[in-house]
Order: sequence, then C-alpha cells, then structure tokens
Amino acid sequence: MALFNFGRKIDLYKGYSLENIPLFSSLTPAELKSIEKKGRIVQYRRGDKVYEEGTPAEGLYAVISGRFRLYRKVRANGGEENINYFYRGDHFGESSILTGKPHSASVDAKSDGLIFKLDKEDFLKLANEIPALSLHLSRSLGHRLAKTEGEEFGREIKIATLYSTSSMESMFHFWLDFAGSVASETKRRVIVIDFVSEQLPLFHEVFQKDSYISYDLARLEVLRDSDIQSSRVAHPKGFYYLHVYADDQDESIEKKIFNFLTFLTFHYDYLMLRLPRNIDHPSFKALKLSDVVYVYCEPETSQLSDCSQAIKEFVQSFGFSKLEIKVIIPSASVKEERDFEKNETILQHRIFSLLPPSSGSQYQTVLRYLAKEWAGTLVGLVLGSGAAYGLAHIGVLRILERENIPVDVIAGSSIGALLGVLWAAGYSADDLHEIAHTLHTKRSGFSHLLGFRDLSVVYRGFFKGNQIVRFLRSYLGDRTFQDLKIPVKVVGTNLFTSEQVIFETGPVVSAVRASISIPGFFRPFFYKANFFIDGGVIDPLPIKVLTQMGVKKIIAVNVLLGPQDRIERNRLLKHVRYQQLRDLAAKNFWKKTLAIISEHLKNRYADNVFNVIMNTILFMEYELSESSAGEADVVIHPVVYDGHWAQFYEPDKFVRMGEEKTLEQLPEIKRLLME
Repeated sequence: MALFNFGRKIDLYKGYSLENIPLFSSLTPAELKSIEKKGRIVQYRRGDKVYEEGTPAEGLYAVISGRFRLYRKVRANGGEENINYFYRGDHFGESSILTGKPHSASVDAKSDGLIFKLDKEDFLKLANEIPALSLHLSRSLGHRLAKTEGEEFGREIKIATLYSTSSMESMFHFWLDFAGSVASETKRRVIVIDFVSEQLPLFHEVFQKDSYISYDLARLEVLRDSDIQSSRVAHPKGFYYLHVYADDQDESIEKKIFNFLTFLTFHYDYLMLRLPRNIDHPSFKALKLSDVVYVYCEPETSQLSDCSQAIKEFVQSFGFSKLEIKVIIPSASVKEERDFEKNETILQHRIFSLLPPSSGSQYQTVLRYLAKEWAGTLVGLVLGSGAAYGLAHIGVLRILERENIPVDVIAGSSIGALLGVLWAAGYSADDLHEIAHTLHTKRSGFSHLLGFRDLSVVYRGFFKGNQIVRFLRSYLGDRTFQDLKIPVKVVGTNLFTSEQVIFETGPVVSAVRASISIPGFFRPFFYKANFFIDGGVIDPLPIKVLTQMGVKKIIAVNVLLGPQDRIERNRLLKHVRYQQLRDLAAKNFWKKTLAIISEHLKNRYADNVFNVIMNTILFMEYELSESSAGEADVVIHPVVYDGHWAQFYEPDKFVRMGEEKTLEQLPEIKRLLME
C-alpha cells in the first residue's frame, strides 16, 4: 500500500480499474482512458480527512478501496453525526461542484484506502464532453441525500425500478416480496409506486381489498402528503403500496413525475417503482431518477429478444451501466439456461436465478440477498488458497459462527473453495473439523484424498483426481450451486487462456475439482469443453470477484506465508529441533544418533519434486494475495509457523490459529458490520 503515493497517475497501477465504479462503467475504452489521464490515485490512512465541512469543492472522489465516512459537526454538543458511509465503487463530492456551494459535510477515512480524484476543472470539462457521464450524474444527483422536515441532517435515498416484458402476475408478487425484504433488512421507510394499470385482481389477492384509490398525477396540481396517505395501502411486511395513474399524454407529465418522486423522497427512504410493458409510457421518465433497474425476464426463448432490446434502451437512452441493471430470471429449465448463456446482452449484467416462492427458504435467501445488495450491506467472505494451511479457514468459520457474524456470499480458491462450499452446503465448522480428522494420519490422508489407484500418467499430473472427487461426493452428493444455503463463487483457471473462470452454476463437486487442480499434482480437470487448473494460480485471494459484484463489506482470509514468515518459521523450527536433540542427548546417546541421521535424510530429500512444485506455487500465490489484500475491509492472516503444506493429517494447529487470529480481528469485524 505504501507504493501508492499522492499525485501518481492511475494508469501506472495494475489491477485498479475504473470499470468497476458504476459512475464510469458505461463509458467507452477511449472515454475511460481520457478520465484516467486526468485523474490521480490518492492514498488515505485511517483517520485522514478527505475534505472538511465548509471548505470549497476541489474535485470528484471515487472510492477504489477502503471505507470512508460522511459526517457533520453537531454544534449543540460539539460531537459528530454520521450521515453515510462510502465503499468501493461509490463516488462523492460532485454535489458541491455542480451547485457551487461549499461542502455541507466532512469526509474522513475509516480504514486505509485509495480514492480516484478528478480535479474540479477536469471534472466539469469531462462532464460536458462525455454525455454518458453527464447522464449518470443527472440521474443520481438530487435524491442521494434528502432531508425530511424536522431532520437536521440528510439521509440517503434510493430508487429502484422493475421492468418486465411479460408475466405481470409473477412480477407483481416478486416486487412486493422484494419490498418486504428491503423493509425487513434496512428498517427504513419503503414505498412501492405502481404505474401498471391492469392489476385489480392481483391487488385483491394480496391486500384482500376490493379496490384501490389511484393517485392521479394528471389531475392533482398540488402535492399533499394527506392525498398520498389516503391513497397508499399498508402491507403486513412493513412497507406501503401506492398505485399511480399517469397514462395521460399530458405535456407536463414528465415534470409532474419528477416533482412527485422528489416529494416522496422527503417522506420515504426507498422508492420501488414498477413500470408497464410499454416503454413509451410517460412513467418511463422516472428512470432518470432511478439508481438501479431490475429486468424481470421470463425463461422462454421468445422473451430473450424483448429483454435484450429493453436493456439496450436503458443503457443507451438513460445511461445505465452494466453494474446498474440486474436481470431476474424465474426458475428455468436446462435448455432455457443454455439459451440465456448464448445471449451476450443479458450476460453482461448481473443475473439472479429466482426459485419459485414454494421453495421456501431458498426463495427468501435470494430476496434477502437482493435487498442487502441494494442497501449496500452485503458481507462477503473470501477464503484463500494454501493447501493444508487452508485448514485455518475452519477456525475462522468457527468464530464467525459463534459470534453470529452474517456472511452473505463466499468467494474461494482451491482449499478455500472446498471448505467454503462445504460450509455453504450446511456443514458447521465443527463438522468440517470432524471431516478433517478423518485424515488423522499420513496413510489415511493419502487413501482418502489420493490412493494408489489414483496414480496417473506423469506427463499429465501425478494423480487423476478421481479419488478426491469420490471423497467430495460423499459429503456433497449431487448438489448444485442453487442448493447451497449461501451463494458461493468458486475460482478456477483456464489452462490454455489463463483466464479466471468463476463457477456459480451447475454441480458444485465439478467446480471444486476444477479449483483444486494443483498443477503437476492433479490432472487438469476437463469440464464444459475446457481444461482447468487450480484457481489460486491466477487469483489466490479472490477479493475482486466480490468487489465486482458490488459487495461493500469484505472479510478476507489469507493463510499463505510470506518471506518474513518463512524466515521466522525456519528459525523457530531449528530452535525446536535443537532443544529436542539436546533432550535426547541427556537421555540416550543412540536415540540422539538416530534422530540426527533421520534429520539428515529428511533434509537430503527435502528438495523432492512435490516440495519444489508446491513451494514455487505458494511463493507466487503469496505475492498475488498481498497485492489484492488491500481491497478487503478486514484481513485475517493465520500463519502456522510449524506447519507444512501437506499436513492435512494435523488439522488442529491450523484450526487453532484460525480461531486466534479471527478473535484478534473480531472488534474490527464488528465495527465493519455496524457501519
């Protein structure tokens, strides 16, 4: 992190891309390059001020990594009032530039972090030159922080839109269920604004009322909260529903829609709009104020073209980026899933597979995930690679369980992927510890995971990997990613293209087998017409997998030893060995002699091909992990000095270290969750 000094150009830094910031993600490569040349990366340490309340605007700020706090001084008692938190992908500072007013609040760093800064003059020039940038700013400006009457400080307002080309019934139920999850997760004021006309039967089914009162935008000239209150309907799940009539092609309808939604932002925190199928309907003007669009796309082939066209329209006419359009797919057949995989327009956006409500907890899991993603409260857990060192993940998981730390999504490479999938499948940390104990000796570990029958033709790898598949299948069976209790992203590496491949659909055993294919040890895994090797080769600590999904709060576990760790490890092992030999000398000369001979033989063959291959991989993986660790909010580093990459048969010391290091970081984890 110390390498990132103020004033250095962004294009010098590999791995930090503006494409992952929603404000810039819809821009062309040429436009991104233009912005990169103008902007600079600034490093902040915990507690550093970005700017202070009352100071003039200097530029636009976009968070690359770390957490930043927006706050104001409370003049009554001299304290501070937190207003909002900014995480990776968020931007701030533009309001003061565009209004010409001083900053109305201060921003400081709550953790070490990096910010991309675009100076005021450059920002204004680029906003005029790049239409997509200007369009995005016009959508987000105005409702991000609003004040309610009687409140001294602002609050963040979020607006989402749902659109579908078909199946208004299932879409209606999904949107109301989603609103319920948002209300439950955020404890904020939520209102659904429905612009769809024909849905009285659905309204009756949900609310058990014979009719509803439409709020007629064309006829009402004055906005009154009393009119809205008389038209809205309370839902048992803690939100309000308001049907709005805006079908008249009134010349002033666009202005009325803007005024109406702006008025609602003073009384509600989350506005959830539902639009009709007709994209020419006046209500589509509301998209200019929306933060995100959910496209509900039925899994029939005939609907794909319509969904694609709508998505293109949202991108071209309203400036939505690929990060701001989410595709919701009701449960689909295998053939329909393949059709989706062929549609390039849809695949550019985040896709959520929605199981039917009858699936119970799984349906609720998706809704809860969507709600937390939109609210910016998702907690991601990254489990890194590291062979037997990765058994420390079990200790980490045990403390997270004990302290009731919520984990909404997991990303893992190699051993991290294996343990992450087992945990997400419902096995507790204690269960995983018991599974690890089945490998309690070198012989049992070999027979469980490898075995002589698993030996392979050496030119492809020492082992076929079939034995470990049988071992995994005995615990995971035929589970697919949809069967897991927590979403998991498993990282693999394409052998011939070096591309990182994220497995998140299909059978989990196949994905894990691909991710643990250690080069030289196991044969590359042939799956879906490609050969895959260990995910840790390309991304041993896959934090970016989660940041690119928009996960704001990330806990990462890096079990790999660095150079200084290895130096310390060798020093301690020599000291331990010296003490052992001295104790043996005092007891029995021949035992000491045999121990010396044994130690000599051990050192003589320490440079065997297995150690050469594995240590070489681990050395490289550590450097890759260190370069990406800075993007996590909390990094747990359980180093076991007396461990060895092959000691799967001694899990206790790794698990114990995972517990100890997680307990050390527990206060920081809890602070992260509270923000």
